[in-house]
Amino acid sequence: MLSKQLTVSGWDIGGAHLKAALTDSQGRITACTQLPCPLWQGLEKLQQAFSQMQIELGDRGNLAAITITGELVDLFNDRDEGVIKILEYTSQHFQNIPIYVFAGAQGLIPLEQAPKHTEAIASANYLATSQLAARHWTQGLFLDIGSTTSDLIPYKEGIPCPQGNNDKERLSSGELLYSGVTRTPLMALARQAPLEGHWVRLAAEYFATTADVYHLLGWLSVGVDLHPSADNRGKHPEDCARRLARMVGADSKHWPLQTWRGLAAYFAEQQCQQLTNASFQVLSKAELSPEAPVIGAGIGRFLAAECARRLHRPYGDLATALETNPQASMSADHAPAAALARLAWEQLQDKTD
Repeated sequence: MLSKQLTVSGWDIGGAHLKAALTDSQGRITACTQLPCPLWQGLEKLQQAFSQMQIELGDRGNLAAITITGELVDLFNDRDEGVIKILEYTSQHFQNIPIYVFAGAQGLIPLEQAPKHTEAIASANYLATSQLAARHWTQGLFLDIGSTTSDLIPYKEGIPCPQGNNDKERLSSGELLYSGVTRTPLMALARQAPLEGHWVRLAAEYFATTADVYHLLGWLSVGVDLHPSADNRGKHPEDCARRLARMVGADSKHWPLQTWRGLAAYFAEQQCQQLTNASFQVLSKAELSPEAPVIGAGIGRFLAAECARRLHRPYGDLATALETNPQASMSADHAPAAALARLAWEQLQDKTD
């Protein structure tokens, strides 16, 4: 008989953000949010984010489930060291409740076993979310578009079937793109852009990011862009236009704001093309039926819906697969934390005795 008392917090520890979700005793997501956590600046940033997140959530539950993607930041010598050091800090925060770590195909394992499974633990969060999606749609392409990266995971017969098993392999297979809707430098999307009827070569400088694009277009939800802008200044449309103008060696004051919105639309199109092309690559191997949907998740899932249209496939939103209450509207925005909390609640009912 299932315990009626188990509540679980799910934690997605990334290189730029800490995301967390909390279930109630029925497994429903009652809270889900993210905080900035620039891990490359030091592990103390993680400790600060943990402390603040507990205030945001109001509780840690009586079991914690962890997934890690921050091991790749250049604070660490290699990914194994990153996993181990992040887990050491994690254990200090959750001293009084059981901690389980998501190890990809191996599932949730106790924290004390984690040092033996660093390869399986590293950047495996995409499997937690795609597992949840695969239970609600028999087959499809799961597309999670975040602040920094995008995951494209095919699944059939209710089972994720990625071609790659680590970041290197997934970058090759098209299942991982370093392309997100807030932190990606615009020089990663194109080499030139149109202005006044000419193609202008872009400055290869960190002058502007995709956050500027989607702020100008009005496509970003409130509260998802948590890091400083490229020039550490504001995020109003005029600020974003100023940064975009620098990419083409210009000053925004010499053109109306509509000109810069047009340029933003061009960059959005380039990013959508990247995602669509990667989807075609993944689908060429996965051999899904023509009716198999694209399932969108992440703060950039507005692009997943557009990719589905271009792929001539139906679109579904992961939010429909997450049992949430009205206070957890961000659960699909921060899908790995929410999915992990839900999976852990289902699979670890007997682990708090």
